[in-house]
Parts: sequence; C-alpha cells; structure tokens
Amino acid sequence: MTDRARILVIDDDPFMRQLTEIHFASAGWIVDLAGGGAEGLARARSVKPDAIVLDFAMPDLSGEEVLAQLRNDPRTAGIPVVVVTAWTSDEQRKRTRALGAAWLEKPVQGPTLVDVLGRLVRAGRRPDPVTTAVVEP
Repeated sequence: MTDRARILVIDDDPFMRQLTEIHFASAGWIVDLAGGGAEGLARARSVKPDAIVLDFAMPDLSGEEVLAQLRNDPRTAGIPVVVVTAWTSDEQRKRTRALGAAWLEKPVQGPTLVDVLGRLVRAGRRPDPVTTAVVEP
C-alpha cells in the first residue's frame, strides 16, 4: 500500500458518493466512485483499491451480490470492505459477517467512516469476521 490509500465507493446515490468522496479526499486518500454494483465490481478489479465502501441497496446488483463476487474473485478477495447501509436485519449482518465485511448503519458521520476505513487500510487485510463485522461508531 502507498501512503495515499485508494478507496472505492460503490453507491447508487450520487449525493452519498459525493459526500463520501469529500470526506475521503479530505483525509488525503485517492477516491474512485462507482454508481452501481456491476460498475463497482469492474472498478475493483481494475484499480485494486486498498478498501471498499459498499452500499447494500442498489438496483442492478445488491451489495450482498457484489460482496459475494468480490470474495469469490482472487483479485479482490482480500480487499477490506465496509458495508454502509440503512438495513438493520440481524440476518443480513450475519451474512455480511460470513463474507468478511465490516458493517456501519446509516446515517454514518464522515469522521467515523474515515476512522473505520483508516484502521482497515492500515491493517491491510479484510476485517476479522468475529471482532469487526459490526462496527459501532
């Protein structure tokens, strides 16, 4: 990893992408944006980010489908992913944990998201499925 982390934000909401980009750019990170699941998968494979922020509710591929495909691809399997979603289902959290992603519920404050991503990028690996699957702000 370089000193400037590369973060991929996959979210179908243009406002959320822009807001997240502002927070991450302020932290000195390189930010790539994708407006949907399929686009996000392609970007993850081409730019190989240090971490991914993933919305779950998207129209083309759900975040869960994207996460599963990321984990099943050797090129992207080890990239840390933080799911940021308004969904609060315990079952959804369990499936997310099983796929090795951290979880933050919307609304998330920008500094909290930067802190969580920073820790994952510094660790340089996927979140531990037992201890960091659900991240409390």
